[in-house]
Amino acid sequence: MDLYGSIIVLSTIALSGSFFFALNPILRQRRRAIEKLKLVNEALVAAEENVARLQERHDVILKEISSYYLANSELQEALVTARAAINDVSTFVIELRRLQLNILNSLS
Repeated sequence: MDLYGSIIVLSTIALSGSFFFALNPILRQRRRAIEKLKLVNEALVAAEENVARLQERHDVILKEISSYYLANSELQEALVTARAAINDVSTFVIELRRLQLNILNSLS
């Protein structure tokens, strides 16, 4: 009976050790994913700040130009181009947020 008890104890210890070694890479992968999410979040915050700054700058320029009644057609084209660039950046930020949410959902 002592032999069977020893075998059971040793097999339990071995099984626990194998779980530890199998769980370690999973936890490491999870930590790496969290680090990547932090980097994505920092990039998103910076991109959102840039979008807000660009929109404010665009609005200021638009107000100044509106005060001069938009006399120059090249100025109008420049404004349209600037607004398109802002829209592209906004779309990029939205796509990054979706990517972040997808990564978070995949970790759950």
